[in-house]
Amino acid sequence: MDLRVPVGVSLRRRLLLKLALPLLALFALDGALSAWAARHYANHVYDRWLYDSAQSLAQQVRLTQDSTALHLPEVAREMFEWDAEDRVIFRVEGSRSGLIAGRAVPLHGSNALQLFNLRYFDAAVDGNLMRWAVLTSPLPPVGEEVTIVVGETTRKRDRLTEEIMLAVWLPQIVLLIFAGGFAWRTIVVQTQKLHALSVSLRDMSYRTLATISGADMPEEMQPLIEALNALIGKLDAAALAHRTFVANAAHQLRTPLTALSLQAEHALNSASLPEMRAAVQDVRAAVQRATRLANQLLLLSRAEPEAQSKANRVRTDLYELAFETARAWVPQAVAVGIDLGFDEASVHVAVDVDAALIAEAINNLLDNALKYCPREARVTVAVQMLPEPTIVVEDSGPGIPVEARGRVIRRFHRGDHADSAGTGLGLAIAHEIALAHAGSFVIADAPGGGARFELRLPLA
Repeated sequence: MDLRVPVGVSLRRRLLLKLALPLLALFALDGALSAWAARHYANHVYDRWLYDSAQSLAQQVRLTQDSTALHLPEVAREMFEWDAEDRVIFRVEGSRSGLIAGRAVPLHGSNALQLFNLRYFDAAVDGNLMRWAVLTSPLPPVGEEVTIVVGETTRKRDRLTEEIMLAVWLPQIVLLIFAGGFAWRTIVVQTQKLHALSVSLRDMSYRTLATISGADMPEEMQPLIEALNALIGKLDAAALAHRTFVANAAHQLRTPLTALSLQAEHALNSASLPEMRAAVQDVRAAVQRATRLANQLLLLSRAEPEAQSKANRVRTDLYELAFETARAWVPQAVAVGIDLGFDEASVHVAVDVDAALIAEAINNLLDNALKYCPREARVTVAVQMLPEPTIVVEDSGPGIPVEARGRVIRRFHRGDHADSAGTGLGLAIAHEIALAHAGSFVIADAPGGGARFELRLPLA
């Protein structure tokens, strides 16, 4: 039996069909067994009557003056054949004497059953199905064998079968109705909890995210509720981070935009060309700061773990990537009097990464080092195994105090030595990029003094 349920059917109907179809199949099987049992016992009862009738006739067969006869008075014969509901026919025949009494009857039919010297079968006479019993009995002392055949129509058998079936099926039908109603009621009550869960989720706002209570829920729903609560927790954290990011971004953008507006107004009110050129240069500097902040914000949104896609990751040699990225910063390092170098002891290691993001993380670390280190300081880039592949940027600058290291990786946080050109996003972006690659970002003290930044990545 195919118990598959069409797609789109409600859970209540699914459960009801899953329960109803087996119950109906079980009821049908039980009904078939009950019908067989009722017919079997009805046949057993009336087959016994046929056997007793054949035995009674056999006892009335006598040997008289070398002939065999049935000593059965006419009144007794009429009583024997009379029945208010069924028709009774018999035949008595001797092996040597031939027909002794009765009429011609069939001797074979369907549903035959042999019990010692008695045989049962079904055969029709005059259009009526009848049940027959054939009894073979020897007649002493001359060796005559007498065959008695007694038949009866099946009306009483059918009626008894129907009565038994009614007595059996009626309670079963009532029981089936009560069981179906109870099952439906149970399904409705249990699925109402799912409905209540769906309503609570539907009415939940991203501004008022709250965990779902599983106190009244079935045990089987607890993993689902735990998963939903975990998802709600992530959504709540993401919504909070989003609101914080938007608020901080608006605050950070307000400063350069306000300065840009003031500088533009100053340029418009300039009385001389040199004064106007100075004001325009200030406008350009403000535009550059706003552009850098916008670019950093876009890079930060791309570096978030939720925005990552493995399709952008390729097998990359960190040695080659770090070397080429650091080499592009040599002119700027020379311009500010800082010694920028690459550790020759670095190792070649291949890792599946988003090469553009890793390069941006190195750029932010080098920009941070060149911005805060004094002249004649040293900045070194290296690739090491610690034991995971790690990109290291060390400097001999002022370093970062231990108590401040947790704050400097927050978005828009700027250290005590920060200048006006900074955005407060450089180290935060490096930290986000490391997390997006299932790695970590570590700030430590450099062996020779200064700060040491480690971008640790998982091995391919």
